[in-house]
Amino acid sequence: MAEATNICGVAVYLAPDAADGLTDRILALPGVELEAASGENRLALTVVDTPASLAIDQIAAMHRLPGVVSASLIFHAFDAPDDESAIETEPAACCGGLCQNSGAHARPSAI
Repeated sequence: MAEATNICGVAVYLAPDAADGLTDRILALPGVELEAASGENRLALTVVDTPASLAIDQIAAMHRLPGVVSASLIFHAFDAPDDESAIETEPAACCGGLCQNSGAHARPSAI
């Protein structure tokens, strides 16, 4: 089974007098992608694990860059690939499968 993707949403605030090219230095970090920018000083980024580095290490690296006021984790998720074999479709013990919502009891298998 494929591994889950670690996805982080990060809000970055830059100092008003931040050096030119600071945004480019941030975007050069592995796994970092710009989603939106507001003016010169606010960035919304997606940061993911790469084979060479963890997302948390890239967020910490942002904090250490001169001119970065803050880099705050605002969203986190592990995006697991869809695996239909991991969904249990047997009738649930609570209702014997009599629910009107056929997907109400679909849940990951304990196996």
